[in-house]
Amino acid sequence: MDSPGESTDATGAREWSVQLRFEEDEARTKALVTLTVGSRTLRANGIARRNPLDPNLPRVGEDLAVSRALSQLAHELLSDAVASLEATTHSPAGIRGA
Repeated sequence: MDSPGESTDATGAREWSVQLRFEEDEARTKALVTLTVGSRTLRANGIARRNPLDPNLPRVGEDLAVSRALSQLAHELLSDAVASLEATTHSPAGIRGA
């Protein structure tokens, strides 16, 4: 995922920025995840719905929504990595889970 304009810290390590944002109401929590690497940005979201019989525990909804958004983001990163590898090698990547 090399990208023009990637930032590095004082040691030369690359930095990726992840931002989490929540939208909540009584029945649902939506997590919006934004990953920024240089000039490249990927976004994903996850939703958790509260059963009316369950107690109102906002942290549980946030945890579920964030885990779903991060899972979506992980799948997008994996797909992008496979596509980049296959475009470079002109052969199947053979990466599990892709």
